[in-house]
Amino acid sequence: MNTSIWILIICFILVDLWIIALFVFKRSLRNINSQRLPKENKPRRGKTPDLPPIVKAGSPASELAGRLEAALPYTYQNMLKQRVMSEHPDMSEPEYEWRWQELKRFFILCAVLDRVPMFSKDVDEVWHEMLMYTYEYQQFSERFLGRMLHHAPNTGSEHVPIPNERAWFDTVYVQLFGWHEYSTKLWGAFFRVPLPREELKDYGSGHFAVNHGQKRFNAWTYESMPAARTAIDAVIHDLQDRIRAAEAEEPRNRKLVNFRNSDVLLAAAVYYAWNAPEQFSDHMIPDERELYKSGSSSSCTAASACGSGGGSDSGSGSSCSSGSSCGSSCGGGCSS
Repeated sequence: MNTSIWILIICFILVDLWIIALFVFKRSLRNINSQRLPKENKPRRGKTPDLPPIVKAGSPASELAGRLEAALPYTYQNMLKQRVMSEHPDMSEPEYEWRWQELKRFFILCAVLDRVPMFSKDVDEVWHEMLMYTYEYQQFSERFLGRMLHHAPNTGSEHVPIPNERAWFDTVYVQLFGWHEYSTKLWGAFFRVPLPREELKDYGSGHFAVNHGQKRFNAWTYESMPAARTAIDAVIHDLQDRIRAAEAEEPRNRKLVNFRNSDVLLAAAVYYAWNAPEQFSDHMIPDERELYKSGSSSSCTAASACGSGGGSDSGSGSSCSSGSSCGSSCGGGCSS
């Protein structure tokens, strides 16, 4: 091989080495610069907030929450988590924990209210996977509620569903669990519709009784579960106090609405439902001026947890009815 060929080969090798050295140098320089960036200028990833307690401090549902946890064996919870994470590989563990806790809150609401629509597609995904373990789910239902809690899937509709049921969901949810921005990500915006004034009149009359023809609270659990009776009585008494305050208070242009304070929030919700239901959503503006909006959390189905078996008295204009596809463990079912 002659000298010119060797020179050419050596030149190619030197050029390759120079390109490699330049690449390594630029990469090192970029890493150094990124480390020198001020912390606040570094890109941030969305973080799922820490999970709060399942019920707020002093909640009348504390005993119900304990009963719920006792009805859920660790092995069942672990199997469910593994299944959901496997079926949804893009879901983070904190996101799963939030969905699971919101589902447990939904079950607690089923022990308090006669009809509880499933307003969240995200939460319903966990419920659906939970049902795959048929025997374990039945055992859980019987240990917690004393009867089978039947499932009807979320419809996925974009329309605002059964407004009266949503108003009760919001009111009882906040009283038992409090309010959190991340809850709105899963359930949709809270307090967009008022409690029906006609129902408020019934509960505020002083003659209301859970077992005398009412169709709002769960009469089955009220009679069979002391923990549920405690929670239901507290919800009703609190509501009656707020109705009396709303009646006595002079109407004002603007009542304080604070989504960070459950007591203030509920007082405003009952006040505007009683005094200004037509402008309810205009008055119930959160601190942040807007709530999270989730297209996956706007539709509904309903579960009947062996309640009184009565039908819905909700308003029209919904995309589904509380009894569109749900069965009752008492055999009465849910009817619209």
